[in-house]
Amino acid sequence: MSVSESLPILHGANISPYVRKVRVVLAYKGIEYNNTQQSPFGAPKEFVAKSPLSKIPCWEEGELVLPDSSVIVSYLEYRYPAPPLLPTQAGPRARALWFQEYAATKLRDTVADVFFQRIIRPTALNQETDAQRVAYLLEFALPEVFDYLTGCLGNDEFMVGGAFSIADIAIASPFVNFALAGGVVDMDRWPEFASYIQRVHLQPCYAPIVKADLEGVFARLRPEASDRPK
Repeated sequence: MSVSESLPILHGANISPYVRKVRVVLAYKGIEYNNTQQSPFGAPKEFVAKSPLSKIPCWEEGELVLPDSSVIVSYLEYRYPAPPLLPTQAGPRARALWFQEYAATKLRDTVADVFFQRIIRPTALNQETDAQRVAYLLEFALPEVFDYLTGCLGNDEFMVGGAFSIADIAIASPFVNFALAGGVVDMDRWPEFASYIQRVHLQPCYAPIVKADLEGVFARLRPEASDRPK
């Protein structure tokens, strides 16, 4: 993507599940943009002025500044409605938004927390991994999450109405970080959900981003051994 001063800017580190969510939306809609690699930790005052909570991503388009991934997605969906990422009917639309919220809260505290404990704490915060917390996540918290999402998926190809939507983008995003931290969704125990994550990550708008994040500059972070919830 060529750099142009006239293009909007996506501020935020590519490794963030929330930044990745927006990157996939931008790719799906074919929107050009510039990208700055900004960490939320120890952010300079210039960035905090744009994002008062020091959250990433932050979208800057002229005088418009939006410092939240779900708000950014809502804006992009409204401004660039085609191709759509939200169902047109009220029920399915609300359901898709619920899964985006679930990903931003429950998956942050479970799936993404494995990455935070194993990678972010020792490398970015100079703290030890909370091994007890990781064990709890793998043994108890994550199986509950996988059971719930498997039940919601049922026999459908995608999470809402059988069509690709923001629900799938949001749910699948933290699983890239999970893989980088050595996590695996057990195909024997959750075959439908494991296949679903793979299917979403193979979408044309998603696959290049997953490949870049798994095999690019972040590949060195991956542990030698893989763990999975038991």
